[in-house]
Amino acid sequence: MLEIFMFPVQLLLHYGYTALFIWSLFEGEIGLMLAGWLISQGKVFTYEHAIIVAISGAIIGDFTVFTIGKLLGKKARRWLCKRYREKQRSIEKWFKKWGAWVVVLERFIYGTHIPALLTVGMSGFGFFKFLFFDIIGVVLWAFTFVTIGYYFGQDAIQIILFVQKNILLVLFLVVLFVLYRKSKESS
Repeated sequence: MLEIFMFPVQLLLHYGYTALFIWSLFEGEIGLMLAGWLISQGKVFTYEHAIIVAISGAIIGDFTVFTIGKLLGKKARRWLCKRYREKQRSIEKWFKKWGAWVVVLERFIYGTHIPALLTVGMSGFGFFKFLFFDIIGVVLWAFTFVTIGYYFGQDAIQIILFVQKNILLVLFLVVLFVLYRKSKESS
């Protein structure tokens, strides 16, 4: 499986922290896991510096998308409706239900990053409130994916790709597991 990632690995090996920073501007879970794996191999990065660079890139990228949503609300809404109609509806429901925690959690749900940040920006959400919750989400995200890459490397990349692409299946299995455990506890 790691053969698929040889080009990104070469980018990280050659351009180091610059490549990781740019990768972190846009989602970047795979880049963080690859960086974690490279750390475990003693190449290019240190754990602490990789985390700091990933957090910095992600916050700048997130704040940019949020600001675009805030400043270009109507245009951003039209673009979202054309391109991500169903995701936008889901995100708006989540936002009404969970509020600011959507900013923290959206990083962990495949394909929702840009639509979520634009939607939050269009909602009238304050800059400082956004920044507060975004920092929480980004720190959790960076530590999670660099650590997964560090400890589990190639196997983790396969698992994350599967989970992200099959999130509904994974959630269904988690719900079944929880219901099963509750039925066992009540017996």
